[in-house]
Amino acid sequence: MPAFLSSVVYTCSAFLLGVVLVNQIVDYDLLYSQLTEASIEKAYVYYQTWWDAPVGVKALLHVLAVSPVLALILKLNAWTESAIFFDGSALVLQVATLILYLTVHIPSLRTFLPPSPPAPAGTWSFLPPAVVPEVPPSAGDRADAVRVLAAGNALVAICLIGTIGMQAGQEYARKTEEREQRLMDEKAQREAERVKKDL
Repeated sequence: MPAFLSSVVYTCSAFLLGVVLVNQIVDYDLLYSQLTEASIEKAYVYYQTWWDAPVGVKALLHVLAVSPVLALILKLNAWTESAIFFDGSALVLQVATLILYLTVHIPSLRTFLPPSPPAPAGTWSFLPPAVVPEVPPSAGDRADAVRVLAAGNALVAICLIGTIGMQAGQEYARKTEEREQRLMDEKAQREAERVKKDL
């Protein structure tokens, strides 16, 4: 079971990291080069495409974001030193990813993109409800929001790389411990055979 749960964490984190790295197509110009009107417009169009994606795409991304958290909680249930350190650290990083998504990405997207139509009555959403501002955002506010979104993507990438690193470190530690235990067992067996011969 732990191997399956680790696979869930690896797969979901790697896929989301890939999505974040694809976003670097527009984020790079916003963060690391001279800011131009063309780069801002390119980012608006790019993120509008994601925002207007079919519900199935959004649902898939939400499932991929929540699944590692659930898998890490189940792995942490073992309550070993390895689980506490590696899985606990990875869980903190995954929760940080969700917090960034809910507090940076969604408000930023709602600032620079046109408002979405309201959800039908009686439906539930994972996302916080939209707050309609009294004054529409200015061009400067919209540009700042898209740059904040790009910076949020960089932070999410760091969290996801950390999660993958923690899971890889846990596997490395497990294999190292097994190898050392095997060497100790072989040494103890040789010592027992030597003592048996001496008798």
